[in-house]
Amino acid sequence: MRTLALALAGVTLGMAAVLAVACGDGGANGLGGRYAAYDQPDDAGAGGGDLDGSDGINRSGNGAGTGAATGLPCDVQQLLENRCIGCHLGPSPVALLTYEDLTKPSAADPAKNNAQRSLERMQSAASPMPPKPAEAPTAAEIGVLQAWVTAGTPKGATCTPSADGGAGDGGAATNPYNTPVQCSSKTMWNKGNEGSSQMRPGGACATCHSMRGGPAYTVAGTVYPTAHEPNDCNGSPGPLTVVVTDKNGVVTNLNVNAVGNFSTRANIAAPFKVKVTNGTKERVMVGALTAGDCNTCHTEAGVNGAPGRVMAP
Repeated sequence: MRTLALALAGVTLGMAAVLAVACGDGGANGLGGRYAAYDQPDDAGAGGGDLDGSDGINRSGNGAGTGAATGLPCDVQQLLENRCIGCHLGPSPVALLTYEDLTKPSAADPAKNNAQRSLERMQSAASPMPPKPAEAPTAAEIGVLQAWVTAGTPKGATCTPSADGGAGDGGAATNPYNTPVQCSSKTMWNKGNEGSSQMRPGGACATCHSMRGGPAYTVAGTVYPTAHEPNDCNGSPGPLTVVVTDKNGVVTNLNVNAVGNFSTRANIAAPFKVKVTNGTKERVMVGALTAGDCNTCHTEAGVNGAPGRVMAP
């Protein structure tokens, strides 16, 4: 997901501010190295290990995202952001970020472009993409790419708004993001990689799950009471709700759990909008997103226009 952008209105929120061309460093922190290069043998690089950085996965929230003007149709961009870009930031494995990337001849089969080759690999039982233990794309997701390839890979309207940093804060007189680094809850996640909805607050949930075989989330993140809280620090317990409204007006309400985490696997049509509510209070994102790995940009310090963590209103 490299371009989740928000429009700044007053003081900023940040639900997944733009995952723009460099939402972190990707390859430098090992995301690109988690699996072997595209079209190499399927057993290459699919090792185990803990999510502490020792196995090449970056839990800091950097790494995934698409370019600010991909030239791709919204549904294709959303598919790539949800399923591919955690690894395919390029140049190795091959980048799958923009229209130009997808329409280049495949290195493995120059008679086909990368979009056609990607479709083949998604449909392959013998050499699937993404490789195991990542969860396979759904039939509907594969259908999105199939329809686009069958149509001749036409360019689409740009789905992504311009980068900024967040949303309104109800006219607050002071900047709520001008705060020190702190763990407000004074409690940390210490249960390793236990499969729990409360695991790893602050980490890039969807990216990590896509590479380790966890549930494939369409929107996921952590809400904090202040702007600059470290990874694994337990966040705001609520009662809070993350409200997602997709392009068709379908609303999905996500309850924030005891450590501030929220997630959904629901099909959410891009571009979609997000806000965090607490009774009558709300912090509203003024932009629209194509994918929702919120903690990818909403890190402790914030990257690509995000001012810091997703904050409670």
